[in-house]
Amino acid sequence: MHHLLGALHTEPRNLLQRLKAETRPHHERAERTVRLMDPGLTLEHYRHHLEALYGFYGPLEARLARQLSGLVPELRASERWKLPLLARDLRSLGHDAASLASLPQATWLPPLTGLPEALGGFYVLEGATLGGQLILRHLRRHFEGIPAGEFAFFRAYDEDVGPMWKAFGEAVTRASEAAASEDFDSRAVQSAKDTFDAFGRWLQKEASEATLEP
Repeated sequence: MHHLLGALHTEPRNLLQRLKAETRPHHERAERTVRLMDPGLTLEHYRHHLEALYGFYGPLEARLARQLSGLVPELRASERWKLPLLARDLRSLGHDAASLASLPQATWLPPLTGLPEALGGFYVLEGATLGGQLILRHLRRHFEGIPAGEFAFFRAYDEDVGPMWKAFGEAVTRASEAAASEDFDSRAVQSAKDTFDAFGRWLQKEASEATLEP
């Protein structure tokens, strides 16, 4: 009875807390497709991973930009796009405008049919930026003395990673509170799950195709 009473008095989770808790299995599956922490990582593997990210972020960020146009200005979405940073890194590794344009693009993405779906998809990208700090430290050590570029993608926001994540969370929370709808929050959570799954499938597909190249 004591445990039941404790459960009844549990504070309801806000949307950001729900996103973290309810997408955890999807997040962990997607994370396993990121092999940048492998001790045997080569510069070629790193470049191919950035190419795969470019093919995913490009169409997803374009879809997010269309869906969020004029909405939730406190998200500061235009400051958060990562495609230019990926392009900078890939140019450092030998790409030019023509070769970037020819990179494969992810063809299956979550539909992002409304604001809650866009917020769920954006949560995945912003969470990846936050988690990328560990990868950045590893890459700097791993490629020390090797011309691997400036790691612009993993350095996104530089010293402002924490404040940018906090601002993102506050914007998501305010949007959820303004909607005051269980349906809004559930749609955002489902979209985040779908985005994690799409991300993992895309990276896995690109990695398997890379191993088949002569």
